Amino acid sequence: MVLTLLACRSDKPEDQVRRTFEACVAAVEAGDAAAAAEPLDATFRGPEGMDKPGARLFLMGLLRQEKIGVTVVQSDVAVRGDEAFQDVDLILTGRSGGLLPQDASRRAFSLRWRKTGGGWKLVAIQER
Repeated sequence: MVLTLLACRSDKPEDQVRRTFEACVAAVEAGDAAAAAEPLDATFRGPEGMDKPGARLFLMGLLRQEKIGVTVVQSDVAVRGDEAFQDVDLILTGRSGGLLPQDASRRAFSLRWRKTGGGWKLVAIQER
């Protein structure tokens, strides 16, 4: 049974990028800043010049205070050689202590990934 499931698993680059992104989303929802920052490349650049250490600190502070929910509305991936480009539309929700979300916003991002020996690493993210 396990071998059948593994045989059905796609190893297309687009699917590899999607799985890496989904793992990052799961880490954010679990409140695990280290796991959420793991796919960031050493050369990562985010909004306002944020680098990998800055992104990890930001996530640690944010996830310590709030529980974040991420709903992926749309995700498009295009692979060109060792680079991949992903456009995602997300609904982000946040709550501090209660059961219901206090905030919700729809956001759109463009992500650039680079293929490395160990998989795909996020090089850049930009809000659209």
